[in-house]
Amino acid sequence: MNIFKQFYRSLYSPKDIASFRFQGIGKTIIYLVLLTIIASLPNLYYLNKGINEAIHTFSVTMEEEVPSFTISDNTLHTDNDKEPTIIEKPDLTIIVDSSGTYDHAKINSYGNTVALLKNEFVIVTSGQAQTFDYSSFGNISLTNEELIEFIQTMDSLAYVFIIILVVIYILFMLIYKVLQTLVLAMFGSFFSKIFGRTLTFAQCWKITVYSTTIPVIFFAIMDCLQTIVPSGYLLNWFISLFLVCLAIKEVQPEKPLQP
Repeated sequence: MNIFKQFYRSLYSPKDIASFRFQGIGKTIIYLVLLTIIASLPNLYYLNKGINEAIHTFSVTMEEEVPSFTISDNTLHTDNDKEPTIIEKPDLTIIVDSSGTYDHAKINSYGNTVALLKNEFVIVTSGQAQTFDYSSFGNISLTNEELIEFIQTMDSLAYVFIIILVVIYILFMLIYKVLQTLVLAMFGSFFSKIFGRTLTFAQCWKITVYSTTIPVIFFAIMDCLQTIVPSGYLLNWFISLFLVCLAIKEVQPEKPLQP
């Protein structure tokens, strides 16, 4: 049975899932990679969209709305050193503050933010702030025109960074899926003893991989709709474990030897 038929059967048939325990380990690994890619696609799509929109918005805003500034001697200088400039866009806030009014702790109260502060550069994404002192780049000298030119270069090369992020994200997701299926396979081995089924750990792991198909599809759809599932992490594990149990129960118990 090819991998796509296995995918279809795994959506509704615990009996078929149980039968997949006899296939080679390599095919199961390929299937796990396929599930990982499916689970990653929605988040990668929105990540790609967000990065492109953020870079474009930042570039246009810097060029058209941000006042002139320079960074020299590791300090930001603007024409107005008494109050900050705050530009709020739907998905991005840009702050230019040479007055010292803001620091990275105060920036955390905003959503997605790019802030040029008196002595540091701050990026806030998903509530997490990354701070870089100007001094960490050496004794730089930078104007807003040079920064705009750099951002426009980044905009044209964004696909390179996105590809790198995609690879890293899928690798981390694959590691997570491997660990998840190994833990579930341990529970599967325990259940196989309770149900009186004779299964090796490798067979339990193969059953586990295919049993995660339904939760992967469900949460991928929720991610596409950008819908948060309450206690989604626990629900994912519970559904997977329940399907592992159903598949193991479909394994025929060994008949006792006749005397």
